Amino acid sequence: MKNIIGIYTSPRGHWVGDGFPVRTLFSYDTMGKHISPFLLLDHAGPADFTPTDKRRGVGQHPHRGFETVTIVY
Repeated sequence: MKNIIGIYTSPRGHWVGDGFPVRTLFSYDTMGKHISPFLLLDHAGPADFTPTDKRRGVGQHPHRGFETVTIVY
C-alpha cells in the first residue's frame, strides 16, 4: 500500500494572462520532489466575462510548448 504524502488545499485563484482564472491544485513548486515528470494541475471553473472588443488570452508563457491535457467533467 502507498503512503499518503500530504493533504493539500487549493490557494486562492489567480489569473493566467488576462484570459481565465484558475486555481492551482498542485504544481512543481509544491510537489516537485514527489512527482516526475513535470506536472501541473489547475482547475479552471466557470467564469463570466462582460462583452468587450479586447482580446483575452495568454501571450508568452513560461511553459508554452508543453503538452496540455484537458479533462472536462
